[in-house]
Amino acid sequence: EGLEMAKAAELIVEKPGNRRNADTIFTTQYFCYHWVSPLQDTIDPLLKGYQIGLETGENEGASWCLSVRNCHLFFLGRPLDSIPKELEAYIKVLTQLKQDTSMALVMIVLTTVKKLRGIDVEAGDKILDSTLASAASSGSVALSAAVNLTKLEVLVFFQQWREALDLVRKAGNVRLLLLGIFASVRYTFLEA
Repeated sequence: EGLEMAKAAELIVEKPGNRRNADTIFTTQYFCYHWVSPLQDTIDPLLKGYQIGLETGENEGASWCLSVRNCHLFFLGRPLDSIPKELEAYIKVLTQLKQDTSMALVMIVLTTVKKLRGIDVEAGDKILDSTLASAASSGSVALSAAVNLTKLEVLVFFQQWREALDLVRKAGNVRLLLLGIFASVRYTFLEA
């Protein structure tokens, strides 16, 4: 049903007189298409959504397309040394657009990439812990979930299973906040 709704939304915005918008692209690519096609297939549409958002003044939709695109770049398994420059450039853009949440999500991915590469590991841990503290004080459970998700990915990558299970237990049921995205599946397996 979700895929059918995504296709219907795209047909509606493609009709003459309607305009494509970043929110529709974000929603279809982030919540629907990655379940039925390779994650790589979301990269170009999300970049297009970002560009459309900038052209139409939809800064928030543009920023969501950009931040999700960058998370997908990470999960695609691209060489880690190919990602940081792009992430750093997008952090600057998102800061200029005053899109703090999207910027924080990209910062989390950048920090994780650096940690996996062995660059600024302690500084990266401090950034993630600081982001978790900020999320807790502001009540941003989605930002907390994003930090915990990337921490979990690193633990799983290094096969630190006990620490991963401890994180899942401590973080609680973050799947409710990560509905519809592939990354929440890891929590399901570890929780079981």
